[in-house]
Amino acid sequence: MGRLGVLLAFAIVGYFLGVALYYLFKNLYPWLIEMLPMLAQADWLIAGFIGAIVVVIIVIIWSYTSRS
Repeated sequence: MGRLGVLLAFAIVGYFLGVALYYLFKNLYPWLIEMLPMLAQADWLIAGFIGAIVVVIIVIIWSYTSRS
């Protein structure tokens, strides 16, 4: 698989991950408003947590696939 194929694969995975996170957040948002009203209005905090989780998952996947 060449460089273009790898980039395309990452783009596809990123797209589906983004769609999944969108629907997950869309379903969790009413619960967040009810349980943690002050926290749910801090969009930057929620985006930061989602970004951190995504990066950790990517690093874990990378570490398993690059073992020698």
